[in-house]
Amino acid sequence: MASGITRRQALRGGSFLALGALAAACGTAGPGGPAAAPATSPAGTAGTPAGPWTFTDDRGKQVTAPKPPRRIVAYVGAAAALQDFGVPPVGLFGSTTLKDGSKDPLAGDVDLAKATSIGTGYGEFNVEKYASLQPELLVTTKFNDLVWYVPEKQMGDIEALAPLVAIETVKDTDLKKVLARFEALAVSLGADVSAPAVAQAKAAFDAASAKVAQTAKKGLKVLAVAGGPDQFWVARAGAGGYTDLTYLASLGLGLEKGAGDDPLYETLSWEQAGKYKADVILYDARSQWLTLADMKKKATFAEMPAVKAGQVIPWAVETPYSYQRQAAWLDKLDGQLSGFKPL
Repeated sequence: MASGITRRQALRGGSFLALGALAAACGTAGPGGPAAAPATSPAGTAGTPAGPWTFTDDRGKQVTAPKPPRRIVAYVGAAAALQDFGVPPVGLFGSTTLKDGSKDPLAGDVDLAKATSIGTGYGEFNVEKYASLQPELLVTTKFNDLVWYVPEKQMGDIEALAPLVAIETVKDTDLKKVLARFEALAVSLGADVSAPAVAQAKAAFDAASAKVAQTAKKGLKVLAVAGGPDQFWVARAGAGGYTDLTYLASLGLGLEKGAGDDPLYETLSWEQAGKYKADVILYDARSQWLTLADMKKKATFAEMPAVKAGQVIPWAVETPYSYQRQAAWLDKLDGQLSGFKPL
């Protein structure tokens, strides 16, 4: 099965999950059958605005439609974000279920019984099935020059069926800006961001951010990593780096910035795993990468002070960009960090 994506692209995109599901050839297809049409006015929305619709995405492309789109198909993380703003999808693509059959957290509150899957692994985008949903808008994320999950060779056919909006999540942006972009898109589609659920989520996000900022005063040094069979990656925080890590750094958390020319990560051998001294390790715990137990079998990793002290936390790389999801992630992270100490 050809994926059409390199390991470097997967790392730059931050979507280790999708590549792993494809590499293992074990992606679980989402629910099939006809998609349910959204209600006249989805919960949390003010109703679809009348008149022509236009939105300029983060490729700089202005997309238009005679009226605001209602039948929306989206990459699963984008679908979850829009759902939280009150805009449900009729279809989605990307991982929706885990190997054990449980719902992938990336899908958030999307009702998988009502949103038809048109593909689960990278490069799996069923254009015919997409067309059958009578889409009015396609939404995905963008990582530098990569429009995530939409096959480049089929881009022309796909964009001929419905406008495509891509939201940048890495280059020249930050977490709050990405949240604001999804919010702006949702508003253009009829979302009421003054609705209690959205207002409460924004307050929760601000409160969780404040707690992390307070905990950061402990002076913890944090290293975010991913482990493969032969290589050890140090994720970078800073201009052009991972959006969530950069936001944590802006709150005062001592994220190790890594080295090298690539703004997203530094590639090391396992022999070099101890290059950086950290009080806390954030590790990508998804199934396609080494488990924490397997990483501990690497002597250089096992001897890192944070690992020996048990100050290791799973890193939720692809948390959907809604205030609800980000607030929950920050709350959980703070709960763990608050029990740790400088080493």
